[in-house]
Amino acid sequence: MTYALDTNAVIDFLNQEPLVVKRFYKVARDGINIVIPSIVDYEILRGFFHTPSSRKEAAYNIMRLNCPIIEININIWKQAASIWAVLRKSGLTIGDADILIAAYCVVNDFTLVTCNTKDFDHIRGLKLVNWKSHDKG
Repeated sequence: MTYALDTNAVIDFLNQEPLVVKRFYKVARDGINIVIPSIVDYEILRGFFHTPSSRKEAAYNIMRLNCPIIEININIWKQAASIWAVLRKSGLTIGDADILIAAYCVVNDFTLVTCNTKDFDHIRGLKLVNWKSHDKG
């Protein structure tokens, strides 16, 4: 099993949200892989350029050393295009970054860690977990 972190999960970790931090370290101790989609890396890095925080940036740099950043490939782009079309035909829209993150997880069979489940609920084949929820996960 591999968990892929959504941008909000990384931000929650950097903001030291207790449940997110606890679950992150539990998963890491259990030897479960945690990765960061390259689009999430971009969103986090642009945030540091916009609103610098040396403490959070240092913490994120450590996270990046321990959580590989995997690039988007042609299979992910194709899956993203398919997800976009299916959602559009259903009258649903979500942002392109979220579509790419979802496609990244579907193609690689990763579980997406996010507290923004409502945007991802309609994506077929996507496994979700919310580390801020008091439910399992």
